[in-house]
Amino acid sequence: MASEQKGSGRGKGISSKLVLRGLNKGEERPQIEITLIDREGKEFETVQIAEDGDFGLPSNTIDKAHRIRIGPTVESVSGEAPASIFLNYRAADFKAVLERGVLDIGRSVWREWLFRYRCVSGSVHRCRPSPWWYRQLAGAARRPLSQSRKRFELSRLARASIQSPSVASFSSALELGEIIAWPIRCTPICLGTIEVYRRICCCEPWVFSDHRLERLIRELEELLERVPEVPDFPDPPGPDPDPAPFQRAFIREGAMDERALHAGEDLYALRTLPTERIAAYVNARPYLLCRRYECSTPVKVAEGTIGADGRFNICWREFPILLRRGCHEEYAYKVKQRFGPFTITIYNGVSAGRWYDADENALLRSYHPLAIACRDNGGEGDAFVYLDEIGDTDSSLLNTPDQTTATSVASPGSNGGVAFPSGGPAGNGAHDRNWGGTLKLAIMFSESMRNTGAKYYRVSVTEADNNGNPVGSPEYVTRGLSWNKAVAVPGGVDVVPVGLGPVSTSAPDEPRDNLYLIPFDGDLGSNADWEADQYHVFLDTRDATKQWSDPDADAGQPAKRHLVTIEVFNAAGERLRPSGTPPSGLPGAEIEAAFTYRRKIQDTGPTNMVPYGALSHLFWWDNRDVVATIEDLRMDGVASDEECQFMNGTESSTFGIGYRAYHPWELFQKNHVISWRRGLSGGSDTMLNSPNNVGVPPGAEGASPTHTFGHMLNHPTASTPPRTKCAFTVFLTTYNKRTDGDDLDFNRHHDNAAFALDVAPEVCAPCVCEDEEDDD
Repeated sequence: MASEQKGSGRGKGISSKLVLRGLNKGEERPQIEITLIDREGKEFETVQIAEDGDFGLPSNTIDKAHRIRIGPTVESVSGEAPASIFLNYRAADFKAVLERGVLDIGRSVWREWLFRYRCVSGSVHRCRPSPWWYRQLAGAARRPLSQSRKRFELSRLARASIQSPSVASFSSALELGEIIAWPIRCTPICLGTIEVYRRICCCEPWVFSDHRLERLIRELEELLERVPEVPDFPDPPGPDPDPAPFQRAFIREGAMDERALHAGEDLYALRTLPTERIAAYVNARPYLLCRRYECSTPVKVAEGTIGADGRFNICWREFPILLRRGCHEEYAYKVKQRFGPFTITIYNGVSAGRWYDADENALLRSYHPLAIACRDNGGEGDAFVYLDEIGDTDSSLLNTPDQTTATSVASPGSNGGVAFPSGGPAGNGAHDRNWGGTLKLAIMFSESMRNTGAKYYRVSVTEADNNGNPVGSPEYVTRGLSWNKAVAVPGGVDVVPVGLGPVSTSAPDEPRDNLYLIPFDGDLGSNADWEADQYHVFLDTRDATKQWSDPDADAGQPAKRHLVTIEVFNAAGERLRPSGTPPSGLPGAEIEAAFTYRRKIQDTGPTNMVPYGALSHLFWWDNRDVVATIEDLRMDGVASDEECQFMNGTESSTFGIGYRAYHPWELFQKNHVISWRRGLSGGSDTMLNSPNNVGVPPGAEGASPTHTFGHMLNHPTASTPPRTKCAFTVFLTTYNKRTDGDDLDFNRHHDNAAFALDVAPEVCAPCVCEDEEDDD
């Protein structure tokens, strides 16, 4: 087969043969070309080598060449090939080689002209933690240094950024590992583009007393300075702080920055570990060991799309990369979604420093607020309906008794209707939490419900008596509701809102109001998906226009419990009840249909069937606030409500307070804490941590435990000489268990008071001198 030539080819030609030495029979042969380059560096002639190695060149073109390059063809190169893999000849030297008739290429050279396939894989999810999660994350990230600020010296800026939280704030705080592992809502992202970036790192393992320690500590201090302080006691009490600054401290273009996340605990470890253990600590953490200045600049090597199930598998061809000893490749990813004319990066692992090995299954989690995830409502199967989630809380954690009719439940116990009856990590360490605020309900309507004729749902709220029976008439949820659908368009996705209700049926015999369309996947067509993590009901338990709002219950009396009932209707407005169940007893036309109502009893696994014509759950919400009031300060049990108090006593004198700390219904007070702090970031201690109500009106205020002046002046370590006077602040904080299922932090009220203690030195009785005795 004659070689193919490009270019003019004028003049007498020179024919030769290129031989790949060491090429075995059946082995892959690279596609090779010869390129002639003039003195200005411009390519002016290219000849491709035939399969049998034959090629020819016009002799006059060789005379014009300054350099002659041999290597893989342009068509076979994916991206820019490294210059080091090409052979370069001077024109005279190349002509002399050709005159010998054969151009030999050694195996070690031509093997680099063969491409290899590289592949990376993983999955992409969108995570939507509630604002409390970011606040807890910031508190947990800073806590190691806050608890041990006396153990080591920080830079001036870092020291200024770390304030000593009250002792009380540690009583229920979650550890960093618990926050990271928290089961937040993460759903697959099924639309978008993934860019693959590579860097080469040559990271020298740390050794004893490594010279890089001080530089690493400075970098960690700078990261920690970006993490805002979580205020212990907002003054005046009000809403929790804006989560945006806490998000920015850890999130880089939608990706979690691992180094920022662990900066506090790493800095604490590096400052406190014995010198001989520091190297092992750093070597065990790649994000500390391989820092930017030890790695090459990230380069984009490939691009691909996300599959319908949120997974990706991206392959590309490239030349082999020769790495020197001690070096390795790492990969990071950028995920982009296009919205109309705009492209948004929803995950940037390059800027967040989140790198993976090539064979590692990358789990990309985007925290970007604009990221679009797709709902998976399942395929064909059984037709069923159940309450799935309340905010971020699984409905199995609602303590609702079994149903006894379509609209009633069994007699509730003392904690019937609360959240997290068993406590544990799911409830942020608290049990029997009262609901409150706006409850966002996610209802699972299986896709097969379409086949039963189901089209609408309706949600009502009815007061419940102590036996779980409805009292009075139901009130319906009437808040407007729309869902977003993601419509795939060329090059991107359009987000389109779809109104779901409330609507009314037009059937003249049985009209129905306050209905909402059931958002089935099958109603959207093949090029659209419902966005994930959307809710079917927004139930404002504080809505003063509804009877279900109960803000005026007296202290010592429980707030009312309520039944929340879900009904399903067809297009004609007829209520659908599961086949074989008794009539619901609710007004209006009703027919049987082949489906079941169910109740979740665990996060995953089987559910319980509900054999009635509607689905009812018992909720106990209570929006009343806790109280925290310091009424007076007490020395040796004597109360004083003076504005400015300077207490003079002895080391055995006692300090305490008179106070009120309660929730109107004691079950819903998590606890109250009394603590004090000495001077400016001095010693501190807790006087009381109790879950019991104290000082509920019309009763008298309660008395706190006491601490001695000597303990308060010298705890935890005495000074030299011992302190005899100082200023103090006493804190009282009462924590509310109330949650909306999203915010699992604890709403709180607090009070504080300032005072001073002074221990007078012991004075001896006047001495009688010898001279005075003689005079007598």
